[in-house]
Amino acid sequence: MKFAIIGGNAQALLLAHLLEKQGDVQLIVTNEAQAAELNAHGLVCGTEKQRIAVYTDLEQVDPDAYIFITVHSEELPPMLRLLKIRRPSNPLVFIQQGMLYVEKACLLAHRQIAAGTLDCDAVKVNTHEITYTKTPQLNFGLLKGEPSHFEPLLAVDHMAVQWVEDIEKRLFEQLLRDSLINPLTALMKIEKGQLITDPNAYELFRNLYNEMYLAFPEIESVQPIERVAAYCASRPEEISSMLADRMAGDPMDVDGLMLYILQVSKLDLPLFKAFYHLLKTVEEN
Repeated sequence: MKFAIIGGNAQALLLAHLLEKQGDVQLIVTNEAQAAELNAHGLVCGTEKQRIAVYTDLEQVDPDAYIFITVHSEELPPMLRLLKIRRPSNPLVFIQQGMLYVEKACLLAHRQIAAGTLDCDAVKVNTHEITYTKTPQLNFGLLKGEPSHFEPLLAVDHMAVQWVEDIEKRLFEQLLRDSLINPLTALMKIEKGQLITDPNAYELFRNLYNEMYLAFPEIESVQPIERVAAYCASRPEEISSMLADRMAGDPMDVDGLMLYILQVSKLDLPLFKAFYHLLKTVEEN
């Protein structure tokens, strides 16, 4: 199989590392300095060093490759325009934070489009090096087209892969969970477990859950507070993807995760909105 991964964040580098074991991988990194580092040093994961083809544009992407898109929301509109012009027929798999991208993705002329989440603990050490400890879990499903076009991805090794019939429902459920965890852990620079064990962090977590419940009552059934707390407790030393980006000096994609919640909520969310603006300030500075 042939793969092209667009992005230079921890998830993009992890996908490149894993999929290179499965087939031919091209990595598209828009940051020229990072591309130069990857070409000079290779992609390093633990004791492994891989030589992966790295480019700064889409010209070299194979027309038969599955394209995985991991860029943050600010980078997405120009990337979608380039995909429309230069690679109009490749099957696309969006691996993004939140759901802000879904409508834009569905409007593309591409016939085969999937979306998903990559559950992992990857940390970007520097521009060309990552670490991870647990087996990544890729959950994805169809936004547009025929499921059969994505069946080969179910046989990918080195990560657990699951096909999801109603991917938009799954994305929203995960969005509710991540909106409780990522902003708080990124702001306070704490691991997921500390969100439950630290009394002050837990108080913020509980207050945020109560506010989200008023706007989205379904959270009580799809993401009860006990389940979210148990999720954090089960991985006490794991950091959230938003904190991983902050630690790496990358954009945290605050809009990608939080803006959709603010847009679709029928109620004002003062606490959630305060965290949004705090994180935007951190991100911009």
